[in-house]
Parts: sequence; structure tokens; C-alpha cells
Amino acid sequence: MATEVQLPLGEWPDGIRLPFVLTFEHNSGEAAPMRPGDRPNANYFGQMEYGGRRGVWNILEMLDGLGIKATFFVSGATAEKFPDTVRAAHAAGHEIAAMGHSFEKVRTVSREREQAIVRRSVKSITDACGAEVRGWRCPDYRISPQTFEVLAGEGFAWDSSMLNDDLPYQLECADGKSLIEIPFTTTTSEKSHVAFPYPMRGGPSGVASVWNNEFDVLYRESEKAPRFLILSLQTWAAGRPTPLRTLKTFLKRVIAHNDVQFTQCSDIAGWCNRLAGKKH
Repeated sequence: MATEVQLPLGEWPDGIRLPFVLTFEHNSGEAAPMRPGDRPNANYFGQMEYGGRRGVWNILEMLDGLGIKATFFVSGATAEKFPDTVRAAHAAGHEIAAMGHSFEKVRTVSREREQAIVRRSVKSITDACGAEVRGWRCPDYRISPQTFEVLAGEGFAWDSSMLNDDLPYQLECADGKSLIEIPFTTTTSEKSHVAFPYPMRGGPSGVASVWNNEFDVLYRESEKAPRFLILSLQTWAAGRPTPLRTLKTFLKRVIAHNDVQFTQCSDIAGWCNRLAGKKH
């Protein structure tokens, strides 16, 4: 098992008060649950397939208009089914990371099986867009005992599967290798507020309130101690017209703060590695 090491985070570089890491999970139905007998659940699958067919294009257009670069966690199967979407995100300067191939749950699989999943996922994404994949997120956010060792062994620089901290930290792995863990939260996820078939908890105005409150708290706290804001959204949920308009309104509010910097996960990992004296 990897060993957690806290980093001496004093302040962010270049006068940045609050880094904002905007991430999108890009799948097109791989996460949809099956009906008994392994029959596809059309309601779930159709909703999620929207991310590959239309949602990601809406998001890319919006981000281009605002001049924001994000990190996209892409499933290998979506890269194979909708390669144009991954190529377009990469060409626009967005970071491309991996998120499994077909939403495999790795927490109980063997090391060899998990390694094969990682390699297949990376190959599918690389074949689609040519991006160098340096980051990972487990599809169900549940790691196995060997996940970090597998990722470090495959040359990854960072992971973002954990929900257990407010700040990044280092993971010391075998053979002198390490990863930066970039924790996130599901409390700011849009899908439970706006997306069928989840029980909706407030609609667009509800998720807008969550995002604004999260930003207000972290921005205030960042005056005295390092903080970072990370949103993890779904291309199949955030990409629909009304949620997208809500997101755009929120991002415009954030842009008005000159000391908030939109960053990608690789930026955070690079800053943290310099603090740790590591080179990747």
C-alpha cells in the first residue's frame, strides 16, 4: 500500500489566491446500471449517452467562449465510440485523463487485471487523440489495495479518486515512485440536482446555491490558508442547456475575481511535486 505524505503547502505560486480545478467526467453510458439478467437500462443509458452525442460539444463551446481550460476524465469505451469528442477536447487545450474503460470496479480485482484495465483505457484514449495520459480517476471512486502502486508503476503523475481531504497530498509508492493525490468531492456534483434518473434535489437553482456557497467559503478561507476549489461534473448532465447556463453564470462570477486561477489537475500536481522536491 502507498504511504500518504502531507505537503508543506504555504501558498500557491504566482500570487494565486484560490486555484479552481474544473473537471468533467466524460462517459457515454458505461456507468449505466443494468436491469436483472444484464439487460441494458434504456432510461439510464440514454441519459448518459447524451454526454458523448451532444453534451460534451455544448461544454466545449461554452469553455471556449470563456477561455477556460478544464480536465476531462474520459472512459476508454467513450474514446472508442466518440473519438471526435476526445480529439476536440485535446485540440482545445483541455487536459485528458483516464477513468477506466467500461466503468470497471477495481476494488476486488487482481493486480494484473487492474493493470490491464489501466493499459487498455490509456491505449483507447491515446489512439483517439494522441494525448499523454498522466492522470487517473477510478470509475466508482473506490480504489483497490494496489491502485496507487499500479498507477505509479505505469508512469502516472497524479490520481483523483479520493474524497478524504481538502488539499492535495503525496502518495509514496514502491521503487521510489510517487503520485500526487488530488481529492475531490461529490457534494458539489450537479447530477443529483438536475439529472434524471437521480432523485433531483433542488434543480438548477439548488446546484447554483451549492456552487456559490462552496466558492464563498473557500475564497474567504484562502485569505489565511491555502485552499483549492474543485468541481467534478458529468458531460451528460452539465452539458444539457439549463444546467449549462447555470454553470456558465457561476463561472462568469468566478472569472471576475482576478486572484482566482483556473487550473488543470496537472498544474496542481506540478506545484505539489516541486514542494516535495520530486520531478515527473
